[in-house]
Amino acid sequence: MEALETLTPILAILFSAALAGGVFYGFRYANKRDVRSEQDQAGLVQLAQESGWNYTAEIPGGAERYVGAPPFRAKGHYLWDHISGEFRGHTFSCFEYRPRDFDTEDAGTNDHRYFVAFSITTPAPTPEMVIDRPNVLERAENRLNSVFGLGQNVMELGNQEFDEAFRIITDDESFARNVMTDDLVRFLLSDPRAKDAPLRFHGNELITWSEGRLRPDGIDPKLNYLCDALDRVPAQTWRPV
Repeated sequence: MEALETLTPILAILFSAALAGGVFYGFRYANKRDVRSEQDQAGLVQLAQESGWNYTAEIPGGAERYVGAPPFRAKGHYLWDHISGEFRGHTFSCFEYRPRDFDTEDAGTNDHRYFVAFSITTPAPTPEMVIDRPNVLERAENRLNSVFGLGQNVMELGNQEFDEAFRIITDDESFARNVMTDDLVRFLLSDPRAKDAPLRFHGNELITWSEGRLRPDGIDPKLNYLCDALDRVPAQTWRPV
């Protein structure tokens, strides 16, 4: 009993140290993710010029057409470092999005959060659909909503492995099942890029996004991921909506 009483404060100290270390690591990771050098900024312009792409420093109102799914909010419609051009036969765009920029009511509460988004055009407009990996809280919310008939329209494919790893949000189940071929399902389950890269069909674009800054070396990998995913959507899927 005496040994246990002696050990308890030691465990508490070790737990506190581990917690503090985790917080410190999280802060350093977030800071590294959100900080971008002047060389990165200049590199975006240089990459666009060398690739024959278009670069625009900022586009007021450019994000308005994306509102309706994360990370795009009803406020903060600017797009930053917008690059557009051709990639693997598709028209593409990529840019930074900073929620609540220039929002006087929320000034200072969210002005250092950055997202980067990438999109390629699809052969035809599509219904809205999001494919992502929900966290624990989102999974619990989805279960409650399904019980009470509330919230977003989350559908399951009937593939246990996929349904446990991903969720599909759409109002058009027929479109979703046409898109989610066995080939695309296997791709999303096996490709490590899919872990942190949700997909969104929106209008005539296929979009992915993540938190962080736009950097020259991050463009090709994301665009290749989008093209690889789109290549697995069958041709008969593309129909007017």
